[in-house]
Amino acid sequence: DPIAPCSLRAAYRTTMALMEVFRSRPAPVFAFSMCLFFWAGGACRIWRPDLAGGNDACLLWDALYDPSFSEWRRYALHLVWPLEPGYIRGFFISAALLLQGYSFEHEVGTSHFAGLFLGVHATAAAVMLYKQRSMCFLSLEPALAGLTMVMHIVNPKVHSDGLDKSIKVPFPIEARWHVWILQSILLLTAADFPTAMLMHASGLAVSGVLALRDPDVVLTGWTAARARSFGLGAAVHVALFLFAMLFMPLTASALPADFSQALVDGRALRWSWWKASVPGSPALLHVALAGGLSPEALFICKVAVSFALPLLLTPFRMWVRFYSGACVLLVMYAMNSPVWVYPHAGFVALLYLAVAF
Repeated sequence: DPIAPCSLRAAYRTTMALMEVFRSRPAPVFAFSMCLFFWAGGACRIWRPDLAGGNDACLLWDALYDPSFSEWRRYALHLVWPLEPGYIRGFFISAALLLQGYSFEHEVGTSHFAGLFLGVHATAAAVMLYKQRSMCFLSLEPALAGLTMVMHIVNPKVHSDGLDKSIKVPFPIEARWHVWILQSILLLTAADFPTAMLMHASGLAVSGVLALRDPDVVLTGWTAARARSFGLGAAVHVALFLFAMLFMPLTASALPADFSQALVDGRALRWSWWKASVPGSPALLHVALAGGLSPEALFICKVAVSFALPLLLTPFRMWVRFYSGACVLLVMYAMNSPVWVYPHAGFVALLYLAVAF
């Protein structure tokens, strides 16, 4: 029977085929070494309670301006120190790292892979510390997220020819989708979701800049823009969705009392007047994280953020219906929350996206 690439049967077969093919390949030197170092860092976090919080194992802002050899422990440990305690996320990180190693490192070579990994990590750390978005930078998750984007562009394929027919598939296996699923689950299961999201975003931003250096990527984007393709429109709406969740006020505590007079004398044309006359709440995700929305609404926000990028990169279109439904549910949860008073820009954006998606 024909097997659809996007099906549970194909997911099972491709996963088993990848494991079988990787058994015959030599171990990726850099990825396998980083995996061992990562688990050593996790064990050190358990054995050394004084380092449990990571404050003695992370890079501080003075690493950019006043590096000191006496801080060698921070420089050595911050890359392999887990962002959060626990074994579940550690298994996801290890699986994603080994998938990248056996496919991406096998394709481009150990030195190239190691250079990309360390370069993305160093750049993300420098940007985060310079902008003071993080006062304690650690973990290899930013580099792992950044390499996922680079791997998506390179797209190393694995062929199942010669394998048992029970796991053989009639199409080349793109391991990048397995890594994207692991990355999304890794972000979704983070206990400190804002920190994990910031770390992943820093790595993806750095890899995005690297991707723009490729003329083919720029040409593909320009062609999609001229053709007004579905992918471009979906990217714009997903960007608006994320912007509304992170930055647009969800609800207003009061309406402007002198709107008609302000419209006559021109004050309504000034942003400062709107900001003072229509005080807004934090954005949707911030309200949900603070407990202003129900746990179900927070879960919808986490799922929507975690899977937004990989779904946007797929050639399928059905997922936009789920995001439309998510916007409708979030509107309903917002109106039933104790912080709700009047609609603000974030609420209006959700209404628009419920129709636009």
